[in-house]
Amino acid sequence: MESEARLIIASGEQSPDLYYRTGFLTPDPYIYAEIGNESFMLLSDLERDRARKEGKATHILSTSEWEEQARKEGKRGLSAIAALFLKSRGISTLTVPYDFPFGLAKSLLSEGFSVSPAEGSFTPQRALKSREEADKIRKVQEGVEQALRTVSGLLRKSTVRDGWIYLEGLRLTSEKVKFVLKEELLGHDLIGQHTIVAGGEQACDPHNEGSGPLPAHLPIVFDIFPFSEKTRYFADMTRTLFKGAVASRHRDLYEAVLSAQERAIAKAAPGVDSSLLHQAVEERFAELGYTTGEVEGRMEGFFHGTGHGVGLEIHEAPRVGKTGVPLLPGHVITVEPGLYYPRLSGGVRIEDMLYITPSGAENLTTYPKDWSSVAIP
Repeated sequence: MESEARLIIASGEQSPDLYYRTGFLTPDPYIYAEIGNESFMLLSDLERDRARKEGKATHILSTSEWEEQARKEGKRGLSAIAALFLKSRGISTLTVPYDFPFGLAKSLLSEGFSVSPAEGSFTPQRALKSREEADKIRKVQEGVEQALRTVSGLLRKSTVRDGWIYLEGLRLTSEKVKFVLKEELLGHDLIGQHTIVAGGEQACDPHNEGSGPLPAHLPIVFDIFPFSEKTRYFADMTRTLFKGAVASRHRDLYEAVLSAQERAIAKAAPGVDSSLLHQAVEERFAELGYTTGEVEGRMEGFFHGTGHGVGLEIHEAPRVGKTGVPLLPGHVITVEPGLYYPRLSGGVRIEDMLYITPSGAENLTTYPKDWSSVAIP
């Protein structure tokens, strides 16, 4: 009999590892254990029948039996139920996710279990996406692109006055655009949170979500990264658009980022260390004379990683930065170089998603990046 188990106590909506293993979404936590070649889901009677239809575990059990026993022993909660179940299976050693709740771990320790966090990812296989998973990500991306096309249409209908963008007589704001994006995404069953619509100097802070009136003539960064309410997979795209007359320094900034991104994308292939994509971006910026460093207390230039994995989390393995890993068929990564210069009141970032295949890389992003598509008169 096995003496070790891998254990998750979480909700399907909060734990990508749990959802990946079971395919079962719940707002409330439940118990999942892997023992040898078997897997067990322990749920309340409320969820058990649905889990039998939708869940992927080899055994789907009710917590009722164990809950009654725990109550007789003066104990309560999922940790007590898990302890009784695991002891009945002869388990004494547990491996849990690195972010397993401390309170639950403490309770299990008090029951005599050895509890250790997993080294690295609890489910490393999540980094390698099947064709079906890549198609789910691409489906989300289709909604993202349609949402930005709608916003691009608004910019084309808008006018410029006194350095600001006006739509139907009112200044167009970041908040208004984010509302339109959210509405469009919802129409595709996508949930968009913390969407970035940042113009001018706000765009020089890569994680500034943007607020207030949007400036004309300056770069406006749109970073859109929703997840599907149905499949839970994310997509991630950034485009930088302009409305009005664009100064040559800002067009040069845009063309520099685009050329760096193209150089990095050209390197993406199985067996290539992901750090080489980042290196390609840095080298291209250096060739064009764009420096990175702190000026008057603010960072400027290119000061973030080139990309990251995308899947059931918006940021997951593998990393694409100064340190990396060999790219493998199945990886879905972003390539998102940027340049940010507060002194120029301009920040530019362009982001695509790539699916690494056995022979190269497939770009899952089709929204255009050419100058005529992003510079809106």
